[in-house]
Amino acid sequence: MAEKEWLGADLVFDLDADHIPGSEGLDYIEQLKRVKEKCLLLLDDFLKDDFGFQEEDMELYFSGHRGYHIHVRDDDVLHLSAQARREIVDYITGVGLDLDTILPKERIKVDEFQDRDITKESPKLPPEEEGGWRNKTRRLTKELLQRWDGMEELEVIDEMKEKHGVGSKTAEGLYQDLYEEGKWRNIIEKGVLNVFSEDKRMVNVKSFKKIINGVLKEENIQEIGSQIIGATDEPVTGDTKRLIRLPFSIHGGSFLTVEDIAPDEIESFEPLNDALPDFLSDKSYTIEFEQLPDLNSVRIKDTTFDIEGKMEVPEYAAPFMISKLGAKLL
Repeated sequence: MAEKEWLGADLVFDLDADHIPGSEGLDYIEQLKRVKEKCLLLLDDFLKDDFGFQEEDMELYFSGHRGYHIHVRDDDVLHLSAQARREIVDYITGVGLDLDTILPKERIKVDEFQDRDITKESPKLPPEEEGGWRNKTRRLTKELLQRWDGMEELEVIDEMKEKHGVGSKTAEGLYQDLYEEGKWRNIIEKGVLNVFSEDKRMVNVKSFKKIINGVLKEENIQEIGSQIIGATDEPVTGDTKRLIRLPFSIHGGSFLTVEDIAPDEIESFEPLNDALPDFLSDKSYTIEFEQLPDLNSVRIKDTTFDIEGKMEVPEYAAPFMISKLGAKLL
């Protein structure tokens, strides 16, 4: 054993519905949809765009249960230490984001004195061509301001207070400047944050930065809709000796296979169609539920089954209903 050498390890991302905030209230089918959205964002927003990995250097698998595994096999990552892999996870999950670093600065004129301009430094939104978290911050801020434009005043003010830590008077002033005076469009179109009225003591760039800080909080990402932060099982990615479920094996919790997927085909991938073991037949079996599951119906292999206490199902559907939904074979 002492003579053995560590040859390297894939950079592995394990996405599971269990790690997505709010998924505990979803049924199994809804969880599968939510985790697929996360997987697409991890692939496109981070691994391809931010890190520059190529599709040929990645392998994607349905985990056999509630998520997906992504293996990055680029030569540059095979020998990364556990700490280096942890740094990648921290980047993806947004650990330690510093808004003062993300927002670029510009000098703007505020007054004149003896024919000389008096200027001050003011932050602005990153330009559209920026990448990484700067691009994400601009996009998320834009989405938030557009969403608020379609909401009632009190709803927006309440959200500013509850999700962004803004005081009542400041929230009212921000709403007035942003929406009653239409200044939110200047922020989106020009990226300029110094648009606020000088006569409102609590309404300024500093108070608006609280809005942007709130945008980057995990609990707010779901509300905004972009779900940009990856729902990856962090210890799996950071571990250079982690065992991961064997491709093409059958998961005991669902009787679905660990199926390989081309990265450009994940959107059309349906686990209950495409991850069924191919040896299961159409032979009919009787199953019974002592307690009905949360699902009213389930679509398996292009057939919709309405869940009842006792039902006849084909062999290809029975193992899933037994292992995942709690049925028993009669």
